[in-house]
Amino acid sequence: MPEQNIEALIDRIIAGAHIPSRAERADLRRELQTHFEEATPSADLVPFAIRRFGPEKLVTESLRRVYRREYLTAHAVRLAASTIASLAAALVILALVNLRIEIETEVWGLTPGFSRAAGVALAVVLGVVAVQEAIRRPFNARRALLALATYAAICGAMQRLVAHSAGAFVVATIFLALGYLCSRLPSRPLRWTMTFVLFAATEYAIHARLAIDFAPSRAALASAALVAVWASTILILSGIDRAFAHKFDSTAH
Repeated sequence: MPEQNIEALIDRIIAGAHIPSRAERADLRRELQTHFEEATPSADLVPFAIRRFGPEKLVTESLRRVYRREYLTAHAVRLAASTIASLAAALVILALVNLRIEIETEVWGLTPGFSRAAGVALAVVLGVVAVQEAIRRPFNARRALLALATYAAICGAMQRLVAHSAGAFVVATIFLALGYLCSRLPSRPLRWTMTFVLFAATEYAIHARLAIDFAPSRAALASAALVAVWASTILILSGIDRAFAHKFDSTAH
């Protein structure tokens, strides 16, 4: 039991220290194990050695400050990898949906509406990344505000750099609100069904308001593409998050 108490303490300290490098985690584990082995020649001295070691929270916070730069760098890499992979997946999905082949001439091309659809889809991806980062557990108010502020800053920058891009982000924000509203529904089939229906209705309503001929079938296809983009983004974010969580797993040697 005393050995288990020490091992549990070491595990908590290493997990709380947020050390990105597996080798550095292993080195710290060996140092802590050596320290407690030297401080506890007998099992009776384990409680005394643990008390003498110092408050667990204070030790953990001190180590976290030491490795803060490496931790932030690792999470910046995670976020960049998630975003780039999600944007690439969205472009592939939109390209496949908007691909047209002229059989007689054997010419491949994209539909005229591809650029607008791609702009909205990419804005949706950035929004999903921002919201997922904001609500990621354990929740941190500062991180949430930073993620949402970054999304707003990207919206503002794109409006300055790319003509008529403001509409894409406005529409994307509507889709984000609808998508996360549907995510509160109790069952997965119902969530995705309602997301598809609301996305299709929104696509149709937006085009109708702009007096653009947009048949219900095209609205359904556009909605299906957006749902696929949404789902792929969530899957990519979850997969990369799991990979980084394993990287920070204190039990990994």
